[in-house]
Amino acid sequence: MKSVAGEGRCLVTLDRGFGNRLRFPPDRYPGIVVIRVSDRVKPGELHEAIETLIQGLEQAEVTEKLWIIRRGEIQEYQPISTEDK
Repeated sequence: MKSVAGEGRCLVTLDRGFGNRLRFPPDRYPGIVVIRVSDRVKPGELHEAIETLIQGLEQAEVTEKLWIIRRGEIQEYQPISTEDK
């Protein structure tokens, strides 16, 4: 079975753990998108997050980056450099 990275696909998840840039360095993946929603997510909240993601992908590349989506905004993170560690 091929991995997401091996197939060149971006990972889109609700799992906040993938937002850890030390454990999941964005430059080793085709892109990581973490959608941050409330614990009791409502369909409208998830729909808004997906719309935000689509708009973001129309304007920028997620390749080798970490995007955190919450409340209609995208926060973009680059890999942590060795100087930052």
